[in-house]
Amino acid sequence: MAEIQVGTYCHTLAAALGLSQLLINIPDACDAVRFAGAAYLPFIAWKAFTSSAPSKLTDGAPTSTTLLCIFRQGVATNLLNPKIALLVLALFPQFIDPSKGSMVAQILIFATILNFIGLLVNGSVSLLASKIGIKLAANVKIAKRLNQLLGAVFLGLPCRLALVSER
Repeated sequence: MAEIQVGTYCHTLAAALGLSQLLINIPDACDAVRFAGAAYLPFIAWKAFTSSAPSKLTDGAPTSTTLLCIFRQGVATNLLNPKIALLVLALFPQFIDPSKGSMVAQILIFATILNFIGLLVNGSVSLLASKIGIKLAANVKIAKRLNQLLGAVFLGLPCRLALVSER
């Protein structure tokens, strides 16, 4: 969850400082972020296809993925998602009042509210998915099929990102 929140704050700060506006005003900048995300997703797909998680879950061996590695992957995924930048740019300015003080502070307050709501929603979904996932991953065949399905999704997403214009 923290990686999503850090990514949201990065997008929010970029919007507050006017950097995210590049994604709107310069189509090539938006395309660069979109293609970077499309290039990153096949790597995640490969990791899903080659994951040995089912055997690790069944034999009780600890996983080799560190929390720092998971955190970095989550932040990278969030930062390469132009939709959050567009959300921040489209939503937050409607509630900014220059007469109420620093625009950056106001935007950061909105980001904190967004992150809190996201923590509640995403946290609930994650807890539920974790409970279900543990039960499903206990079955090696099901876990392997789920990894293959996840890999297929992560291969399909970059095709959509690369072929469909965000403009």
